[in-house]
Amino acid sequence: MRKLNFLAAAILTVLCMAPMCRAGLIGTTVTGFINFDGETLNYYNPANGLVPAGYQNSAGAQDSPTVIIVGGNEFGFQDDANVDVTSFSSTGFTFTDTSESGFSFSINLELKDTAFTGVSLISSTFPGLTYSISGDVIKIHNPQFSVAAGQVYTASFSVSSASGVPEPSSFALLLIGTAGLGALRKLRTKA
Repeated sequence: MRKLNFLAAAILTVLCMAPMCRAGLIGTTVTGFINFDGETLNYYNPANGLVPAGYQNSAGAQDSPTVIIVGGNEFGFQDDANVDVTSFSSTGFTFTDTSESGFSFSINLELKDTAFTGVSLISSTFPGLTYSISGDVIKIHNPQFSVAAGQVYTASFSVSSASGVPEPSSFALLLIGTAGLGALRKLRTKA
């Protein structure tokens, strides 16, 4: 009987420690678009030759500039003027612009993901930055501003998502706990 009680306590501990975690944005598909001064060219598209290696939207990545969010530097762009990076987490993203030389232009960033349902600004060092969401598209605009070489600007956002998919590890723990409770019940009926 002591073994059964110990087994029951262990199973309940596993179940209590395995809440249904949410993957949030991780694993969803996002499309990135960035341009400057209202141009039509998408600098997050590796076909334009300005995406360095190491980003999810690098040349050779399937369907880029559409990528699967893994949590990290999903989108990157680099030229002589600046380096732009959009990095995701399970709950939001951060956009960073690092000046390689002085410039003066506006920035437009669009991110599209069917999981996006809302967006709010956490922090920003961009002067005059505005943002909005329409359907599943987040739009960020920063008006023309002068930047000296070496300056770094960041904006962090929290994103509400429709993605409520439990992580695979949560499913595994739940199944183990349920199987353990079933085995415990069977042992108790035999005893």
